[in-house]
Amino acid sequence: MHRFFIRHKIDILDITYLSDSDSEFAINELDIKVEDILEIETYEAIYLGIVTDLGKNSVEIEIREILNIKEKKDTFDLTIIQSLTNKSKFNIFLEKAVEIGIDRIIPIESQYSLLSKNNATKEYGLWKKIINDAKEQSRNVKPTVIEKPIKLNTLEIKEVENRICLATENVSSQQLNEYLKDIDIKEPIVIAIGPEKGWSSKDIDIFKKLRFQFIKLEGNILRTETAGLVLGSIIKYLKGEI
Repeated sequence: MHRFFIRHKIDILDITYLSDSDSEFAINELDIKVEDILEIETYEAIYLGIVTDLGKNSVEIEIREILNIKEKKDTFDLTIIQSLTNKSKFNIFLEKAVEIGIDRIIPIESQYSLLSKNNATKEYGLWKKIINDAKEQSRNVKPTVIEKPIKLNTLEIKEVENRICLATENVSSQQLNEYLKDIDIKEPIVIAIGPEKGWSSKDIDIFKKLRFQFIKLEGNILRTETAGLVLGSIIKYLKGEI
């Protein structure tokens, strides 16, 4: 049975429509007919619907039954703590993080961040718009949450055992692949990514007190806006979500 995603809330007996692109695909590629049954997914649930009308590029559906209500979680499966960089790079990072399916982003001001917490706070409204636009484009069924920027020394992480910090500094660390062998990948994970200049010794001490494990990557050194996306993609893949 074919499934389509709809961005707005719906209920039993509601009449709704597939997007233009989905309608075109359903009509031309799937040869959908009136009275065909489709699965309709929203952010909250999965429904059964029946096709009630077809236009040249439109599919009308009546919602008939709820198949599954999605469980709301109090925790985030994948969180990226991202040191603040310049505005354009950070905006690109946000957009791509939503497309990948990062659950939560915590922007932080570390010692060598290129943007201060106070200046970054002025961008918060724009960040939410970028995330919302990326969510609509990518049809992310679990919207990414972005928290307001904070200073690193106020960071608190609760109820998550898997905490890793990407570090190229002279600190005891292990390769990412070795670390991932020893954890339950289905459990929530928090990843900390530093600025272009790296973490300061004070930053490292904070992460040690917060019980982060330091990891490193083989190969090329990644830019700060790339590193979180790469690690996030690897972990999402291992979780079976990408």
